[in-house]
Amino acid sequence: MEVHFTEHVLEKLEKHLRLLGISEEDIVATIKKPDDLVYDTFMDRYVALNYSRNLAVVYEKEDDKIIVVTAIYSSRLRSLVERRRMRGRWI
Repeated sequence: MEVHFTEHVLEKLEKHLRLLGISEEDIVATIKKPDDLVYDTFMDRYVALNYSRNLAVVYEKEDDKIIVVTAIYSSRLRSLVERRRMRGRWI
């Protein structure tokens, strides 16, 4: 499956995520082999999680493509995931 990046995530990579050691390869690896995969019921998107990199990758599936919408870096990723699951946003 092809992975495409939106302008938003490319800008975020350039401005913030690279400074934290996150690359496009990390994002693709997180999608291909996530520690956990959840579904965002509010935004109708998938969220691939990589706890060792503190990374959540939000993406959509479209035909044979994966479109990366954004990537979230959080030192409190487990807490973020837990809160969104408790509220029913991520299942």
